[in-house]
Amino acid sequence: MNRAAALALAAALAASAGLLRADELAVYRASGAEAGLFDQYDNDGYSLGVERGAEGSLVLSVRVSGAPLASRAPFPTGAAREASLTASPERDAYARTLAGDAATEAVAVERILSGIASAVRYDADRARKQDPASVFASKRAHCVGFSELAVDLLRRVGISARTVQGILRTKAGTEGYDSHIGGVYHRWIEIYYPDLGFVFSDPSSSINGVDARYVAFGRRTFERPRGLTLTAMETSGRLDYPVLRLPEATMRVRPAGGQ
Repeated sequence: MNRAAALALAAALAASAGLLRADELAVYRASGAEAGLFDQYDNDGYSLGVERGAEGSLVLSVRVSGAPLASRAPFPTGAAREASLTASPERDAYARTLAGDAATEAVAVERILSGIASAVRYDADRARKQDPASVFASKRAHCVGFSELAVDLLRRVGISARTVQGILRTKAGTEGYDSHIGGVYHRWIEIYYPDLGFVFSDPSSSINGVDARYVAFGRRTFERPRGLTLTAMETSGRLDYPVLRLPEATMRVRPAGGQ
């Protein structure tokens, strides 16, 4: 598939979704033995379209909408506590403190994720434990630990969330950079809003949305993929989320227009 055809495909995907605008669009070619990790992936504000390309490759069209988060879901959610949560009075209390008197789930999410970003420092040490208890104690983590702690704290206040694996396109020289994928293998999260479905966040950098550099795997992989290549074909648009500047971190925040 040539560039013109890829762009036409991406435009058709946006039109078929019925969106008035797609603030960022990126088209990639995935090839290699593990290109099958990618599949159609949709949640609120994000769509990954997948089409067969030449010689067994896949053409991936990532579309991200800059429209506000149109959720009116109330907080507290009233959801039952998840049975899988381990006992931790300290993390229970911390999550409740961060959420405070939030009246909507969107506000509670913003407070919890900005609290984590303010308290936890990025640490590239791959030998460091990344489970919620260890990250909460050490206040150090890489993307796995940020995501695991975020999911843990959200669940403790009745907000359903889960981790997501995929690729984050970055500049060369970024810690963990792999030239075959033009970025890093990354982990972020999805948060469930009863009136919208799942919504992406990256606990280390963004709240209630991600940009078109995030290319989600359709299924989990327990080992780092081998022989996977991701090549950028076209990009257009620019996502313009407001920036939240914290004492020790900067977060991009998708506005919550449903409040």
